[in-house]
Amino acid sequence: MEHIVEGLRLELSPDEKVDLANGMSANTAASDQYLRGRDCMGRFIYHTVSREHIDSAIEHFEKAIALDQNFALAYSAMGGCYVNRVLKGFGEPGDHEKAEAAFNKALALEPKLLEARMHMVFIYLSRNEKPKARVEVERLRAEFPNDVGVHFVRGVLARLDGEYERALRSFERMVRLNPTELVVASYNRARIFMYQRRLEDALAELDQGAAVEPDHPLVRTFRARVLYYRGEVEAARRLLEQVLESHPKMDGIRPILATCLAAQGKREEAFAELTAKVRDVAAADHDIAYWLGSAYALLGQEPEAVHWLEAASKLGNHNYPWFSSDPNWIPLKDNPEYQQLMTRLEHEYNPRQHHSQEA
Repeated sequence: MEHIVEGLRLELSPDEKVDLANGMSANTAASDQYLRGRDCMGRFIYHTVSREHIDSAIEHFEKAIALDQNFALAYSAMGGCYVNRVLKGFGEPGDHEKAEAAFNKALALEPKLLEARMHMVFIYLSRNEKPKARVEVERLRAEFPNDVGVHFVRGVLARLDGEYERALRSFERMVRLNPTELVVASYNRARIFMYQRRLEDALAELDQGAAVEPDHPLVRTFRARVLYYRGEVEAARRLLEQVLESHPKMDGIRPILATCLAAQGKREEAFAELTAKVRDVAAADHDIAYWLGSAYALLGQEPEAVHWLEAASKLGNHNYPWFSSDPNWIPLKDNPEYQQLMTRLEHEYNPRQHHSQEA
């Protein structure tokens, strides 16, 4: 077993290594499939964000479960793949349901399993259960204070709450705990700097990530976002087209490209990006729903824009400071439905500032 782990160079946090040591199957073939799945999953998250790698990971975990139906770690990792597929823009209808079913099996076998509990936070968000997500994240932080995954989920939750400094501290803690998290932390920190209009700081963060993984599609996607807000719309559009040329199934970023096209007056090309598949992906993800709404706002499709902004909020995105300052939404400033929604989001945002907890 040791030689398989070494050969695959699995990128695991200390707490995940404990889970791995305690939870490996007695069936050697099942364990082998599990470790190969973890390798594919690690390549997907940290290096390639390739649909091929995440789908291969799912196949390996399915084989591991077929060989050992009581293999909690394999159920948990498979659920993590479905969640990550949505988060990275490749989501399919039913992915969250498949993830939840896998996590339930994992937790029935191992009630304290960190990975399953951590990823369940995203399931709670998808069901508009944000308070439950917050409670679970703080519980996990108390139990696993040095787990990078817990700090990642905590950082995402803080970002979605518009609590930027808290989010930055969580992403910085990830890298201190495990330097291999630099790439993931870089594009997550860059997003927050973008919200704060610290565009040069955002580019410096992305440069750090690109120094490790120059072709990482999310590093390149968020560079395009920053370029767009710097007014370099043509450069942003070209970069996004290159990412989609390499990753044509990454439908979740098509609304960002549509935003660039709309800003350039290329309405037909913009609408062509907003396919039924894009709407399916957006319906499951807090960020993609917001990007889709932004594209519709620029295209003058006001009812659609309001619909997707509300969808984003129901999926856990309550980033009011950004919603209220993002120039993409200026066309809706006089829309009554938009004003009503923004008033509600502002009301939901303000009280939370009084009980945000220090990292």
